[in-house]
Amino acid sequence: MTITRANRARLFAMNATKREAYMTNFTRAVLGALSLCLATALPAFGQDARPNILVVLFDDVGFTGFGAYGSDARTPNIDRLAQSGTLFSRYYSSPFCGPSRAMLMTGQDNHQTGMGTLVETVTPEQRELPGYSMVWDKDQATIATILSEAGYQTYVTGKWGIGAKGKNLPNHFGFDRSYVMDSTGGSNYDHRHYLPGYPEVPWFEDGKPVRLPEDFYSSRNLVDQMIRYIDEGDADQPFFGFLSLQAAHIPVQAPLEFIERYDGVFDAGWDVMRKERLERVIDLGLVPETTTLAPVHEDHRVWDDLSAAEKAEATRAMQVHAAMIESADFHIGRLLDHLEANGQLDNTIVVITSDNGAESGVTSLENPVFDLLLNGIHRLEGYDTSPENMGLPGSLTAIGPEWASVEASPFNLYKFYSSEGGLRVPLVIAGAGVAASGIQQAPVHVSDLMPTLLEAAGVAYDPGTLYGKSILPVLSDQTTETRGADESFAGEVSGNAALYRGNWKLVRTALPRGDFTWRLFDLSVDPGETTDLSGENPELFAELKSEYEAYVADVGVFELGQEDYAEAQLFSNLLEKTVSKYWPYLAGLVLMLLISVYALFRLVRMLVRRSAH
Repeated sequence: MTITRANRARLFAMNATKREAYMTNFTRAVLGALSLCLATALPAFGQDARPNILVVLFDDVGFTGFGAYGSDARTPNIDRLAQSGTLFSRYYSSPFCGPSRAMLMTGQDNHQTGMGTLVETVTPEQRELPGYSMVWDKDQATIATILSEAGYQTYVTGKWGIGAKGKNLPNHFGFDRSYVMDSTGGSNYDHRHYLPGYPEVPWFEDGKPVRLPEDFYSSRNLVDQMIRYIDEGDADQPFFGFLSLQAAHIPVQAPLEFIERYDGVFDAGWDVMRKERLERVIDLGLVPETTTLAPVHEDHRVWDDLSAAEKAEATRAMQVHAAMIESADFHIGRLLDHLEANGQLDNTIVVITSDNGAESGVTSLENPVFDLLLNGIHRLEGYDTSPENMGLPGSLTAIGPEWASVEASPFNLYKFYSSEGGLRVPLVIAGAGVAASGIQQAPVHVSDLMPTLLEAAGVAYDPGTLYGKSILPVLSDQTTETRGADESFAGEVSGNAALYRGNWKLVRTALPRGDFTWRLFDLSVDPGETTDLSGENPELFAELKSEYEAYVADVGVFELGQEDYAEAQLFSNLLEKTVSKYWPYLAGLVLMLLISVYALFRLVRMLVRRSAH
């Protein structure tokens, strides 16, 4: 038998004791037909009134990014859903957006679907392996595939960003209608990319390239598009809608009217406000009273050391960030109001979450030479990076690591790391069949969402093909447990790794802000990850490491070395693309410098000769 690339992917993705067969198109069709029988056995979600499903995915919103989780941003619509449904305090995603989205869509581990990391951070060694192909097999099952085969109408609007650009578009994987940006990020007003060296961001409708309208703003237009798809559909058939917002990814942008609502809100600065967020989440019951803050990384700036101008610029950036989240909530409210006016909301399950922790990226490097080059590139791309233009068209705003630590508070670090700040994000589920059960403390993984929603819809699936497991019993208030005491789940992206079993967490965070050392934490008392208990529990530590190694072998993780961290690979790729795109300008700049040096040399030489005479 020839071991082809596809066969290798299947061998990595399946363990003989856990997955008896790979789900073929024929098998999925049979299971879809069986859903008619299953639906009759679920009175809360009967065949004649199967629920609509609306999944709203934010981008880079940290644990305390919504009002219900202690944010300074106003999110009244999300907060109402939290009050009427279930709010999870221990929901875990991936620290990178692409892998998170792959798991959300497939219910499998990201490596099982070839999305082991981001396109921008994959190494040459990883590219040779099935877990890092960045391209889905043609028969890759998604939640849209299975729901569509069961009679659901399926729509997606917003950021897609799963794997190689243009290779895994949603119209090939179960979505009837799609209007998507296939990139890790881009402007909220036009096609500009947020990374230097990259071409403009591509948008597709139903798989065909499209241009954005001139008055485009992401949150508004993506909701408008979702409303249009729903209205054009069959009102007698249930729908699955995936609203994938750009809020609050770099570039952080929002309408001025929302930005000005936050004048003065962030004047206390990040050091004070990180502690305030800790106090809020304790008061809300989201974390235990024993929670303490981990020290911030040494490269974080101290608020009181900033000049008045630096403070003003920093607070403005955070105003834009909060405004972007409030603006997104406002437009989510429009969608919910539209469903209610059409009599559809009462029979709709609504899921609100984020793909990973808060973004800590910056738009300057605190290096005069690099920043001079970067500013030149920004001008070439037509960006206006002045403080006065923050958040508006042409801007390129980011909140940086200090404010990201506030958004992730009370947890350690943020996006790109396997610390709680990178993995633990908000999750609110409300609507048809969901009990108003308040805060749930049991751990939930992003791959759990697909089987949960399929079960809620009365659609059959093969649990043996999925990494996640249904948490519907928690949503229907039958239990408060999502897993048994001895059940664990794990995750890995670019050297960042974590395994959870009950209240225990085994974790390794990569460079540059991690140190690649394995640690053990008891999250029931220390979700801030401040006290390593591996030395006090050597047998448990070894046992959990063994479970992690089994996970690595099962799903096909390629273990990177300590120096092969994602940000280094990203910088290398960026440098290559930047040089490739801007080399004529760089060559011209170098030539001008050489001419200037030569002219200066001739001038000095002439002056020396004159002084000698």
